[in-house]
Amino acid sequence: MTNHANKSWTVVLDGERRAAREKYVLGCYRPYNLASYWNGKFFATQVSSPSEAVFRARAFAYTLEHLPVTLAPEQAVAAGAETFQAFEIPSELEKDYAFFTGADAGRGHRNFRVGYSHTVPAYDRLLAEGLDGFRQRIAQARTRRCSQRQQEQLEAMDISLRAMSDYCGRFATAISAQEPEIAARLQRIAGPAPETFADALQLVWIVHILLASQKRGHNALGRLDQYLYPFYQRDIKRGVLDRASALDLLCHLFAKVEGMHEVTNICIGGLTPGGRDATNDLSFLILEATGLVKSPSTNISARLHDQSSDAFHLACIDLIRTGIGFPALFNDEVTVPMLTKLGIPLRHARDYCMVGCVETLIPGRQQAWSDSRFNTQMVADRIFDRLDSFETFDQLMTAFYAELDEDIRKHVEQYNHSLACFPPERFPDPVLSALTDCCIERARDVNDGGARFKRQHGVGMMGLGTIADSLAAVKKLVFEEQAVSRLELKQALATDFKDNEALRQRLINRAPKYGNDDNYVDDIAVAMVKHFGEAWLQHRTLDGGHFLSCMATNVSNINAGQMVKATPDGRRAFTPLSDAASPFYGRDVKGPTAFLNSISKPDYSSQNCTVVNMRFLPEYFEHEEGRRRFLALTREFVRRRAHELQFNVTDNRTLAAAKENPEQYANLVVRVSGFSAYFTRLTAEVQDDIMRRRAH
Repeated sequence: MTNHANKSWTVVLDGERRAAREKYVLGCYRPYNLASYWNGKFFATQVSSPSEAVFRARAFAYTLEHLPVTLAPEQAVAAGAETFQAFEIPSELEKDYAFFTGADAGRGHRNFRVGYSHTVPAYDRLLAEGLDGFRQRIAQARTRRCSQRQQEQLEAMDISLRAMSDYCGRFATAISAQEPEIAARLQRIAGPAPETFADALQLVWIVHILLASQKRGHNALGRLDQYLYPFYQRDIKRGVLDRASALDLLCHLFAKVEGMHEVTNICIGGLTPGGRDATNDLSFLILEATGLVKSPSTNISARLHDQSSDAFHLACIDLIRTGIGFPALFNDEVTVPMLTKLGIPLRHARDYCMVGCVETLIPGRQQAWSDSRFNTQMVADRIFDRLDSFETFDQLMTAFYAELDEDIRKHVEQYNHSLACFPPERFPDPVLSALTDCCIERARDVNDGGARFKRQHGVGMMGLGTIADSLAAVKKLVFEEQAVSRLELKQALATDFKDNEALRQRLINRAPKYGNDDNYVDDIAVAMVKHFGEAWLQHRTLDGGHFLSCMATNVSNINAGQMVKATPDGRRAFTPLSDAASPFYGRDVKGPTAFLNSISKPDYSSQNCTVVNMRFLPEYFEHEEGRRRFLALTREFVRRRAHELQFNVTDNRTLAAAKENPEQYANLVVRVSGFSAYFTRLTAEVQDDIMRRRAH
């Protein structure tokens, strides 16, 4: 039996972490971007083609001709951040580095807001056909009658794929004497479809890296346990691979992911396109490898559904209890109906994965994800400024919804204007187009109707807990009980409760709070989520895609709160809003069951993505009883049709010690929002945000 991973992944991982500690400068792990340099040099020195797609494809090929092809000691997987990023560069490059990277920036590229990063190529099809198979489909498409522009798109895609093949071949040649086995692997995947687990893993990773080199951040690996499983299964049966070797290769892969220092979503579990449980041996191996490597960059997303086994639930729980923040849990029983509601066929809807943090995408068949932020509480602020003008709570809500809908309309207008600034003919994407289903057959760019499915633009709605608690306080104390006058509350909010702490405490302690299974306030959250979802679905992007509400805003609740005055829930002015779809900090006082009951009441089937943070103390898992209680919780999460759930398992004593002595806790990982991170590398504001969450 061939040992496919005869190197030490721990050496690779330790090297990446040591470099990060020693060379981290101004938020940049590797300050030089060689891909940007060579792209810029091509743009500055070559004559433009009549076809922008062809020109950019040639720039990509030129860049790949010049990128390094080196393999550090002990590495079993070729390529990584070192492929296009560097701590230092030769003097002949450094002297004109600023000029050529400026030329790259000056040419302009698509950005995240209009759909460039946060994506997944069609890895399943790539592994089935290989780079040669994709090029053969292009050749067939070029024989059909099509416009000159379509012919140019096909040419650009072919140039991009050939450049990837050539890069693999050049890499193989460069390391053939040093690492003949890895060189042979690279040579095998340079054209034909891979035949082994190791070859398939290498092809996926090198394509991921080459995409990342083009300024695409936070791309995902998609359903890794699904498209790699046939290779794993076949190799196991043939006796050329065993479980330990496969685990070792996955650890090598995740060590390389760590070297990227960015969120790389990996989706496991879920349903097959035919509706069966998709969990397999590789799903469990991925969880095991994640626990061994402990990299915050391996953003594991576990898809659960009614058929998910206790064994898979418990394997997820065993990783969660380590405190790493993985996996985040996603409910197929909510997400699949959301996608079919958008017109996506059921078999494709069941094949979804997460990109970036928690965003839902059909891998390899959809335009890249994009999103923006919408500070809902600022709309509420304007309503509370007019509090004394409303005779009833219903009047207030009518006014709130009217203002909200108008602000949504303006946001749509602004986004579509941004999208119009990046027309496909001026900002084509031949590389991603070549790797996205239907682009070849349609001979169209991924952003010009080439992808099988239209874009989804998510809009992060801020502070569900804050707005639900605020409206509940106004409804109960002002309009129903008349314990607080409208004018008094209006003035208190305007002055941030100056000289009126008693009123603030009354608002905090006498009004119901979201997260405690209290229908009074929970019903308001339900109505909010429903309105947000329906309001955005009424609009379309300039190119016919969907706007979708998202209760997922990472740490934007902190910045958003800095723009918001005091609120009727007792929150002080310019302090953080509640995070994403979670209850406000510390107000979920009735335990995890009540928490789950509250957050599962809204219907999230019109939301693309949701983030709900729960926090548990480590001692919760000290005995088997805690583990079994947690299993009951994750089962209820699925049964009650909650959308997403993620966890921190830590205590404030440890976090406070890490703040005080960061060098002693350099590898402490926590769940932030839709991602995990090293706690000591977070800003003080984000650290405090995590520490404010209630620990069960």
